Amino acid sequence: MRAFRRLADAFLTESHARFPEEASALGLARFDAGLSRNDEATHRDQNALVARTLTAVEALPEAEFRGDDYLDRRGFLALLRTSHFYEHDLERWRTNPQRAVDGAVHAIFDLVVRHPGRLRKILPAIESRLDQLPAYLAHGARTLRRPVPLWSRLATDAAKGGIEFLTALAPELLAASPHPARTQRRLDHVCRALRDYTRALRQKTSGRANAYAVGRDGFEFLLRERLGFDQSLPEIRANGLDLVAKIRADLRAEARRLGVRDPAAALRAAADAWTPDRPLLDLYRETTTAIRDRLATLDLVTLPRGESLDVLPVPAFLRHQFPTAAYNQPPAYSRRQVGIFWVNDLSLTQTDPEKKRAEIRQHFGLELTCAHEAYPGHHLQFALQNQHPSRLRRLFAHSIFYEGWTLWCEKLCVKHGLVPHPLARLQQLHDALWRAHRIVIDCGLHDGSLTYAAACRVLMDGVGFTRARAQGDVNWYTSSPTVPMSYLLGRLEVERLHAHFCGREGWTLRQFNDWMLSHGALPWRWILEARLRG
Repeated sequence: MRAFRRLADAFLTESHARFPEEASALGLARFDAGLSRNDEATHRDQNALVARTLTAVEALPEAEFRGDDYLDRRGFLALLRTSHFYEHDLERWRTNPQRAVDGAVHAIFDLVVRHPGRLRKILPAIESRLDQLPAYLAHGARTLRRPVPLWSRLATDAAKGGIEFLTALAPELLAASPHPARTQRRLDHVCRALRDYTRALRQKTSGRANAYAVGRDGFEFLLRERLGFDQSLPEIRANGLDLVAKIRADLRAEARRLGVRDPAAALRAAADAWTPDRPLLDLYRETTTAIRDRLATLDLVTLPRGESLDVLPVPAFLRHQFPTAAYNQPPAYSRRQVGIFWVNDLSLTQTDPEKKRAEIRQHFGLELTCAHEAYPGHHLQFALQNQHPSRLRRLFAHSIFYEGWTLWCEKLCVKHGLVPHPLARLQQLHDALWRAHRIVIDCGLHDGSLTYAAACRVLMDGVGFTRARAQGDVNWYTSSPTVPMSYLLGRLEVERLHAHFCGREGWTLRQFNDWMLSHGALPWRWILEARLRG
């Protein structure tokens, strides 16, 4: 085990030095002012490190690893293998112009959201990164080869959004700066660099329209390394189609029970009729606290000591960077383990009464949002993961675990009355139908059987999405194969484990939930395998 720990520590030490912004995001404050070079040499060096480390870890006999050591090794192998898959020859890296823009904007965004109300303290690090960002973007532009057309459009939009973000952030930074004129020049240079990047992007010869697809072999590799599944792509797609049919039947049955004909129309009507009697931020805070307090009395899960969650309004300069609500987990290695549950109340920006009501209606069903993002969802899960004695384990972020857990939490909260409104189950089923369609679309986009337009049409016809909302969803699917399907598939994994441990072995629900959360965000099948190994 000592050989494995040495390999992992050496890998992280070298990776953090090469990509300081990633180390900073983990809570290692000494890297806050740093930024990677974002050139081919940097990524080739990292790829060589990944290849060396992967060879060495695979040479350690798996049979010698048990329990937590087995999970650390398996999770680390997945991290190395997926990195090797994506950047083995830098081809996929070169075709994605979003990476440089997203990296540039996130380098500032991450520091800002992790230090709300404390910009003066973090300003030197922000200014250091601002100084480095023009070169970072220029390197990124030079490395582009035959970019995917969809990703080029998204990168252009992201660059515009980045300029808007920096422009909106400027008054806050200038107020915190001892040299406002110098700070403004830094911001201006980065905005100019973002515009230069989009001009350079327009000069590139575009690649194939569906070059985002990883193909069947690549998709099945990711199924194994991200989700822990050994099924083929056609098997997963068949399961997705079956789930769509079953959830539709459940929706119809729930609608009949409630005496409504059209579930989606019933939910829209309920949202239209919803008139909260106090500010949305107050409602989110009260609901989050109420659910947390009830959890302690219902014996569903153990709340860890030391966890803390702030429910905060999204600052004005971040309003267009957030959905209606979002969660920022505490950094894995930070001493200050405080999660942030952001509430984005855009009704405060409206003076027209009807537009104000329309924005408020976007928050209908906020109880399920609180259960998903805060308790017992993401915040509780990450608060526990960041207390894991293995520092390596805190890094793993397999969506089949953390998104499967949150959908399980939503179902628990409806069943146990933590989300009391009468349409809660109807809303939960409607959202599950959306996640079932994701499985089918995820498979189709990446084996080439679904075009981008056809994928959007599935969501428009199957879930009633507007074209804009469908496109927003599918845009993400193209660059995150297997992640969109992991939400519902993850919940089904939890339900199977629950049936075994609580149904057959007699565990209490609290015992089961505590056991699940004790492992960190790894595929459920690996967790079960570790248990069977002893």
